[in-house]
Amino acid sequence: MKKRMKHLYVCILFMLSMGISLAQSLPNQPVPPLDSLARLSQRYMNSNQADSLYSLMGAGFKQQISLDKLKEVLGQLGGQVGKWTSMEPRVIEGGVARYKAVFTMMPLDFYISRDREGNIATFLFKALLE
Repeated sequence: MKKRMKHLYVCILFMLSMGISLAQSLPNQPVPPLDSLARLSQRYMNSNQADSLYSLMGAGFKQQISLDKLKEVLGQLGGQVGKWTSMEPRVIEGGVARYKAVFTMMPLDFYISRDREGNIATFLFKALLE
């Protein structure tokens, strides 16, 4: 019985050491840090909460676009493309993430980035590039 337990412990230690070495050899696959801001943006846009969306924007963005202008643009966008139904991450370049934003009437490219404080610095929709 003691011999079986000793073999069991050796097997467990071997499997643990193999698991640790395997985990260290795998490349780091971080979750894109902008996903949470992108999902909040989608939720606020779909529920017509421009005020909440604007509260996520950084100072640089707010210097360029007022809350009233954001409300106007979001209203026009919603009328042209419908509800934002889903998004697919595409690429992150230079800190700016690009998503395929799927709306009920058409897909668009959606670009988003953070400033140093963690607020939205880039918030842009463009025609979809496949």
